[in-house]
Amino acid sequence: MKQKIRSYLVFTSLGYRIIMFAVLPLLLLGIQVFAAVVFQGTAIPVFLMTLVLVEVIADNWYLGGIQEKGSQKIDYLKTSPGGMKVMKNALVMDLVRRLVFYVVFFGLCQLITVCCSGTLRQTDTAQNGAAGLSGFGGLLLAVLITYALSVLGIFISRFTSYIWVYMLCGYVGAIIGLIIFLICSAGLVPAALADVGLAVLGGGFSFLTVKIAMLKVEGSYYDK
Repeated sequence: MKQKIRSYLVFTSLGYRIIMFAVLPLLLLGIQVFAAVVFQGTAIPVFLMTLVLVEVIADNWYLGGIQEKGSQKIDYLKTSPGGMKVMKNALVMDLVRRLVFYVVFFGLCQLITVCCSGTLRQTDTAQNGAAGLSGFGGLLLAVLITYALSVLGIFISRFTSYIWVYMLCGYVGAIIGLIIFLICSAGLVPAALADVGLAVLGGGFSFLTVKIAMLKVEGSYYDK
């Protein structure tokens, strides 16, 4: 596991680590504390939009364009026979990092809300923007929406290194994520059905994100 984490960190700059691992989560958690104390609710719908947007755009800083043939991001890996393994580890750990982060982050948001309100109860739309969803149901839906749409966004974006493509995928993904959350909150679509669909979507594009990237990288690695 230590080697896999090191492989992942190979492609992350100091600035990326500071923003994605410290500044972003602390800022959003600070907003959540404010929302819980002042409004006795949660800002989860806003957070899932923000995370999809930021994660997709920030990927341009991390592995942007890796699915382009002849990506320059692997040039220095050609000097090592283990270069392909390092790349695969980085791709897999990137997905693991996203999923773990979303689970922990939204879990902390729920915990903060509960601690500040003093009770686990059904809240209305005016309080948390998620009528019909509370507790574990809302938490699971938020995690699956954020993961599935961020993975889909980076999969599409990595075929190019143009930042505007990443921005477009991020904005579209954020809007779609909010729509899905609100539809499920209103009870128009069963949350369980949405969970299954999002899990399949996230799992499928996780596989493709690694598979396609490795095929593209292999072509560049061996100068095919």
